[in-house]
Amino acid sequence: MNGNTKLWTDGLINDNSVKSLTRELKQMFRKYGINSCIQKITFLAQVNAETGFFKLSQEKPSKYKSSTSFYKGRGLIQLTGNLNKDKTAYDDPGPYKKYGKYLADNGYLKKEEEGIFITNPDLISKDLHYAIDSAGWEWEVFKRVSTWKYDSRDSNQIKEVKAWKRERFSKGLDQSLNRLALVMEESGEEENYFWLQSKILNGYSPDHKDKPDPHGWEKRKEGLRKLKTWFKYDKAVCKGEKELELDTGNRAPWINIAWEEYNKYKGLIEKQSPLKEKISIYFKESNSKLNYNDPWCAAFVTWCFKQTEYLNIIPEGCTYAFAYTELNSPKAKLRGVKGWLQGEISEPFIGAVIVFNYSHVAFIVGENNDGSKYVYLGGNQGDKRQNHQKICLGSVSKKDSSIYAIMKPKKYIISDDEKKLPKYDVNIENSGNSSR
Repeated sequence: MNGNTKLWTDGLINDNSVKSLTRELKQMFRKYGINSCIQKITFLAQVNAETGFFKLSQEKPSKYKSSTSFYKGRGLIQLTGNLNKDKTAYDDPGPYKKYGKYLADNGYLKKEEEGIFITNPDLISKDLHYAIDSAGWEWEVFKRVSTWKYDSRDSNQIKEVKAWKRERFSKGLDQSLNRLALVMEESGEEENYFWLQSKILNGYSPDHKDKPDPHGWEKRKEGLRKLKTWFKYDKAVCKGEKELELDTGNRAPWINIAWEEYNKYKGLIEKQSPLKEKISIYFKESNSKLNYNDPWCAAFVTWCFKQTEYLNIIPEGCTYAFAYTELNSPKAKLRGVKGWLQGEISEPFIGAVIVFNYSHVAFIVGENNDGSKYVYLGGNQGDKRQNHQKICLGSVSKKDSSIYAIMKPKKYIISDDEKKLPKYDVNIENSGNSSR
């Protein structure tokens, strides 16, 4: 993929940049524990078959009942409703309802909003976040391999089929699709369990034995083979038996994430949608004990770090350590800074963390035209008096006594290019450096 790749050619998702897709995939992988090489590769191989590799976010009209149903297949791996009672259409919300409930139960939606996918199922095919997140939910939470235990209503034929399945797939019983990817790697029976994974995605009825093959089976196998080649899959690397060196370029990856958030929510204050909903995600995914009503500058910084695979060094509770309520004394400030970020004092560079003694934290992105001020990018900034906190730029004199520390992760090596701070006209945003 590159900047010229055309995504979502069905026109349902407006945000069709590779950057946005990559960001959402990383966020979803982390949220649902899709961590290993083989888990990501098999997920993308299935997505390739379901969406034409990020081309379609909704099932196309076809001979299948689901394609013309109200709860048709939507999202990366085609979240689909259940058949209605007369089995004429997939008009029972089923998984759409369960997905909304899962998000509400885990704090990603307000309780009163858990039915949004029932009334508006197109959110799964039109909103990039839900198109991707719903697939992660199916992959790790919702879709599981059966144990194929006998039921009193089973015919002898069904019992025979279930016994065959229990024997053939004995290492994958009661596993999520995500865990099944690891079974593929650990068992040495890759094609057998990839077949099962594909079949579970399509729907594996009790009377199905080894036929029919999963829909698009040859395409799924070809996608798996190609992805293993593209990503230079090596089982020894995935198991930690040897290291793979990564080239991360000449820019701290977390600062790219911060700019993406800035561009996405520029101009919105914290009480406006969709920023207010995103702030909840900042807190949730940075392992914070705080919530939406608390200051969120450190939650923003922590979340940006956590979207990068280059660094996974944010300890739990760092956002809490930097919360306004926790930093009400100089000693508390010292304890917070020493324990935070597993970092060290640093010279200024693009992406350095700037810590203020009034309980605020942000990223340095440059300096003003005459070089006397740092320009920084952060969340929970703006005009405190008007309660217009947002993601924006701020500036502060390099000699200002409010600067408590400039830091970086211990293992991060600053490139010469990053030390050259770009010039900014600090009047382009009326953000000041006021924060709470």
